Amino acid sequence: MTKVTVAFLTILISLANPPAVTTHAQDEEQSSAGQVAPDELIYRREKFVYPTDSRRNPFVSLLTLTDAGPQFEDLDLVGVIFGGSVGSVATLIDRATDKRYRVRRGDSVGNASVVEIRPDAVVFRVTQFGITRSETLSIRKEEEQG
Repeated sequence: MTKVTVAFLTILISLANPPAVTTHAQDEEQSSAGQVAPDELIYRREKFVYPTDSRRNPFVSLLTLTDAGPQFEDLDLVGVIFGGSVGSVATLIDRATDKRYRVRRGDSVGNASVVEIRPDAVVFRVTQFGITRSETLSIRKEEEQG
């Protein structure tokens, strides 16, 4: 665990439980007069240390970008084989990695799942940060590309 993480955790803990405020002279004066000298304050707080002995960092995601799959914004629809009631297949390409995906209705690619395949478009249900929206990718015609 890095020093920054330990410092951040210490701040969070100190905000939840305010530290005890004492002074240098307080220990001596408490025994004699019971008064606190306001000239110097010392903050005493408990320090927590996470032993990293062969343990992983608990704040690092277990999923890497390759495990999570492509982002919907990076996908392009390349082609559709429309099969009607038999079943349709769509081919997608990830612009970031040039990887191709063949999907059917119900399949998931990254953060999107296929809802419907039409002869010229594919409808997806995209979930990001807990919010789900509907998106449609269409095949670009040659006039639109040029």
